[in-house]
Parts: sequence; structure tokens; C-alpha cells
Amino acid sequence: MNIAELREHIDRIDAELLLLLERRLKLALRVASAKREQGLPARDEQREHAMLQAARAGATGELAPDEAAEFLQGVLEHSRRWAATRAAGASVKPRRIAIIGLGLIGGSLARALKRTQPAHKLAGVDLPARLDAPRAGGLFELLAAPEDGAAAVDKADVVFLCTPLSRTLELLPQVAEDAPTEATVTDVCGVKRRVTAEAERAFNGPSAPYFVGGHPMAGAAASGYEHGRASLFEGRPWVLTPTPHDPVEKLNTLRGLIESTGARVTLLSAQEHDQAVALVSQLPQLVSSALMLTVAGRDQGIAGPALLGMTRLAASPAALWNELTRELKPELIGELQRMQSYLTELEIAVNFGEPLDKWFNRANVLRRELEEKA
Repeated sequence: MNIAELREHIDRIDAELLLLLERRLKLALRVASAKREQGLPARDEQREHAMLQAARAGATGELAPDEAAEFLQGVLEHSRRWAATRAAGASVKPRRIAIIGLGLIGGSLARALKRTQPAHKLAGVDLPARLDAPRAGGLFELLAAPEDGAAAVDKADVVFLCTPLSRTLELLPQVAEDAPTEATVTDVCGVKRRVTAEAERAFNGPSAPYFVGGHPMAGAAASGYEHGRASLFEGRPWVLTPTPHDPVEKLNTLRGLIESTGARVTLLSAQEHDQAVALVSQLPQLVSSALMLTVAGRDQGIAGPALLGMTRLAASPAALWNELTRELKPELIGELQRMQSYLTELEIAVNFGEPLDKWFNRANVLRRELEEKA
């Protein structure tokens, strides 16, 4: 049998697998919907364990027991995420949504929203040179250049500002003027105190729409609409920074839209957000870059998943981080100094041949706790 014939067989099997997967996902959606109605947990760990054990026991031929369980585990995880997202989206009413800035975040948001609720009507705004890919994707009812942006937001129920910090700050007064009074406006910037302070000034008129700061804790090394994906926000935190006086109904509408993308909404104050982001986002970015610079071509060709994983963030563009680190300078300096103190302790321990147990044991416990929360 030649390669072409073998590939034809594989193509037929793949088509059959996709049909079976679609049937499985539809059934999983029905189960997830029933669980939501009955207030049951989305995940039944006891049943999953039994399924994996059955997969190991039923493995034959080329597929080893652990390999069979691994494949099934992947199907279960994907199925659970898919069903949970679809079930959440089914309860979301169709909205008119404007997305300003169609890069990685804006493009992923458009895909995620339309995936779970195809009846949403999307309008997008970006530079003319960046509108070809969104236009080809067919998700948007209206696409406009910035000078025509008012047409994209003047009938919107919800407006997402998916632009860099400096551009978001520039746009706030204009969006406050163009968006309907009953609309909800939010952003995705990685700092919140500056944005919310500017928004308080811009959205203080009697006819101004409601604004609440937001920040999805998701991203990728590659930027641009073409790199967006509907699954970008699945399982990731999406921070909102409301005040005690915010309208509950509008906040809940926005929360429902965000959760329909698969994200987990977390409510923090702007101050709490910025302190946490300096620690969990900006510090890892700088540490990853520093580690990559330390290795700097001296790996002798034996680098593996550990180094690649720890330096993944080193592929991020500097332009984004220049702005963010300036905004959170005090918080970030404090965290860098804290980390340097631990590095100094470890350096002294290594230099004098001391056991590393107390650092490693404590780090092991903290890592498990972090994994459980995540």
C-alpha cells in the first residue's frame, strides 16, 4: 500500500472521529445543562477516575494502558471545557457588542463571544490596514476605522476597549460621549488604577454610560487578530474592578458575557488588582527574560521542557511591557527586591553547601496550594 492510500484511510478515520466527537460533545452539553439546573458540580472526579481505569483496562495492541488513559483524559478535559462554555453561552441573551482594537485580545474575544452565542451582533474598530483579517473572518456586522468609530459604538449594549494603555486613556472621553447612556463600557488593560481614575473623569456626566475596569489574565507571545482563538480565555481569570455603587444589573450582564467565553470573573479593587498583577504577571515576565539572558546560547543543545517552559514569556514584545512596568513601578520594584532576597539566600546556601530542604519544601507546599486554587 502506498503513502497516498494510507493517507486516504487516515482521512476517513479522522472524519469518523470528528463525527463521533461531535456526538459526544452534544451529549456532554446535555449533561452539563442538567447539572447546572440541579445545582450539581460540573466535574464528577469519581466517574472520571472510573472511566480512565476502564480505558487502561481496555487498551490493546499498540496503545499502552497509560497512553489510552492519557488520550481519554485529553478528550474529557476538552469536552468538559466545551460543554461548560456552551452551557454558559446558552443562557446569555444576544447583545450588540462593540470591540475597539482587533488584536490578539479583541480578535479572541470576538471569536469566543460568537462561538457561544452566534446571535450576538459585533462591531469592530481598528486601523484600516488591520481590518482585512477581521473582514475575512465574517464575524462582524460592521467594521470601521477609528475616525468612524462612533458608528460602531452608538448602538452598542456593551463596548470592550481592547487597545494598549495609552490608546485606551485617549479613547475614554470619546467613548463616554459616543456610547449610549444605557451601555456598559469596559477595558482590558493590565493596570487599573490609572484607567479607573481617568474613567471617573470621563464618565461623570448625566448621560454617560456605565464604565467598569477589566483585565483578562490571558495572552500569547504572538499578537494580532490572526493569532486570536476562541479558547484563549477558557479557565483564565478575568478581573473586574467595580465600586460598591455600581449598577448590579449592568455588572451582571457584563459578567455573564465574560463568563460565556470560558473565563472566571474575579472582583477586585483597582488597587488590589495592580498589586496582584505586579506579582503574578509582571514579575514572571521580567524573571523569564532574565533567565533567558542568563542562558544566552550556552545550553549546548540539551535544553528541554523545563527551560522552554520557564522562558516562554521571554518571547513577549517589549512595547507592551514598557508601558505597564512604568505604571506599576513601585509595586514591581518591591517584588523584584523580595525575589532578589530569596536568590541571595539560595546563593549563600549553595556557596556553603547547605541543604536546600527548607526552601524547596516550603516552595513545594506553596506550589501545590497555587495549583489547587488555579
